[in-house]
Amino acid sequence: MGELARRVPGVRVREEEGAGLRLNIGVRGLDPTRSRRVLLLEDGVPIAINPYGEPDAYYSTPVERIRAIEVVKGSGSILFGPQSVGGVINFLTLSAPSEATVTIDGQLGERLFRRTLVRYGDTVGDTRFVVQAMYKGSEGIRGMSFDVGDFFGKVSFPTSQRGEATVKLSVYSESSGATYVGLTDWMYREDPRRPTLSPDDRFNVHRYDATITHEQQFSSNTKLRTIVFGHITDRVWRRQNYYRPKTDAEVSACPRLEGDPTLSNGTICFIDRSTLRDRKYDVFGVEPVLNTRFETAGVRHTLTLGTRYMTEGSRRRQYVTQTVKSDSGDLADDESHRTHAFAAYAQDRIAFRDWLLVTPGLRLEHADFDRVIGRTSVNGTPTDVGIEGQSSSTSLLPGLGVVLGTPKLNAFAGFYQGFAPPRVSTAITNEGRDAQLGAEQSTNYELGVRAAPARWARVEATLFMMNFQNQLVSGTLASGDESEYVNGGATRHFGGEAAATVKIAKAAKLPFDLDFTAQYTYARATFVGGLFNDHFLPYAPEHSAAAILDFDHPIGAGAQLAWSFTGDQYTNEANSVDPDGSGRIGLIPAYQSIDLALRYHHKKTGLTASLTIKNLLDDVVMVSRRPDGIFTGNFRQITGGLRWEYQVGKKR
Repeated sequence: MGELARRVPGVRVREEEGAGLRLNIGVRGLDPTRSRRVLLLEDGVPIAINPYGEPDAYYSTPVERIRAIEVVKGSGSILFGPQSVGGVINFLTLSAPSEATVTIDGQLGERLFRRTLVRYGDTVGDTRFVVQAMYKGSEGIRGMSFDVGDFFGKVSFPTSQRGEATVKLSVYSESSGATYVGLTDWMYREDPRRPTLSPDDRFNVHRYDATITHEQQFSSNTKLRTIVFGHITDRVWRRQNYYRPKTDAEVSACPRLEGDPTLSNGTICFIDRSTLRDRKYDVFGVEPVLNTRFETAGVRHTLTLGTRYMTEGSRRRQYVTQTVKSDSGDLADDESHRTHAFAAYAQDRIAFRDWLLVTPGLRLEHADFDRVIGRTSVNGTPTDVGIEGQSSSTSLLPGLGVVLGTPKLNAFAGFYQGFAPPRVSTAITNEGRDAQLGAEQSTNYELGVRAAPARWARVEATLFMMNFQNQLVSGTLASGDESEYVNGGATRHFGGEAAATVKIAKAAKLPFDLDFTAQYTYARATFVGGLFNDHFLPYAPEHSAAAILDFDHPIGAGAQLAWSFTGDQYTNEANSVDPDGSGRIGLIPAYQSIDLALRYHHKKTGLTASLTIKNLLDDVVMVSRRPDGIFTGNFRQITGGLRWEYQVGKKR
């Protein structure tokens, strides 16, 4: 998934566990952690576990379901919400084929990586369908193993002469060794490949999705699209308890000590207990969208009107176990959240001339939050409390886009107001009070040009600026703890991005395909005013780039060489360069990665053989100091695969 997103200028993807199970995406200098400031959609439906109250990407659409990715960074973002301060990424899932098609795909690789996939689709009468089952697993990097199963199905059928409905169902299951504790500075310098410090940590998530989409064409110019959606996510994360010893007595009493005790804050003490973070989330929504085209005084309009109601809830329980591997324990915390949200939006795409397109829009977002704390710690003792609190957030978000020119050469400009409400657990305090946290709002501007001077070349360049009136930040950004958020004040992101695609073989009139694509982003993201005025925001590199060379020959041979680069990053608001002993604070040096993929497709049999090498040079790089210590990127991974696709009735 990350390889696809990196092709888009302004989009940065940070690795987490080396398998791409959870996306960490940042746009134009925004912190990529858990993709909290980017709206992730699947076929137009928000996929966050709770889009308003807890917009963390603990789940991401498996890449095996995806046929295309849409990225919206400009004024068109007002058609979507919430969490639109950084733009929108929409994953489009597989479509049903027009004739019977069967696909069988298998891969094997290092660290016992294995993946199998079976897909079948067909059209029967007026009904089209596709079903897919997938499993993948591995020992993982640094011993953080994973097993993933995914089922996906979609069926489309007519409801009238001009209406069609699509029903999509999916089930996802994952068990992985994800952990929050990383390496200390000493551990990383001694052996960055050392196994995970918490081999008994286990992240289990089960997710069930259902979506019904109905399109009714009233005329050639007017249609109504209605989406009814819902998903349930169960997440249980067992994490071993640990602390960082401060005294010699604590070091001596520690049952398992990791690190160097001679260094300040350089050790971690693990105890024979775990904490179970048991979370259950539910989301339900309905969104009708009307699109119509008409003319007024020779001016062409494309009007989009939409509204959405969404309700979401969560049950958050925390248990303390008696042994590190136990899956049950004593209840320490218990609370529930409920959000009711309403949104309405309108956008008019106005073509004054063939070369002048103006698109104004407006979005209204309102959400009511409820938090009920049934049990929490009082003076260090779990206690039933029965605290309730409410909060609300309302925002009116304008947007405007302008395109001047032709498809071969055009300039564009726009602005929009981004919106992200504060999460429930921070908007309402543990005492049930409204914390008076403002919604995150950003005023986003962009100005750019696109050109296609020849059939074999396309270029694009954009200047951008995002001004946050109030960006919510954690109380101590470098702490590594799951700290509460506070009003962080004003921030500014400005810079530029550029992308180019050159079809080299087409330009030279060669009998094969050879395409080169490159993108570069400069983003200066800083605090404005206050103690840290003009300091860089954490995890906001100034420079990032990527380049891809694709080769495809009619005989069936193909190859791809991909390079990516991420510049230096600070990890706290003070912009500390020197690392501390814990590994949580300090500069993350710039790093790069090279991937290579080879393939051969035999047309007569439908077989495709592939060889993929991720991190070709096997560089070990630091990609994060969050949540609590140093995490490395993926090590070199060599994978071989064989894929068979057969279409009934197709001549080979």
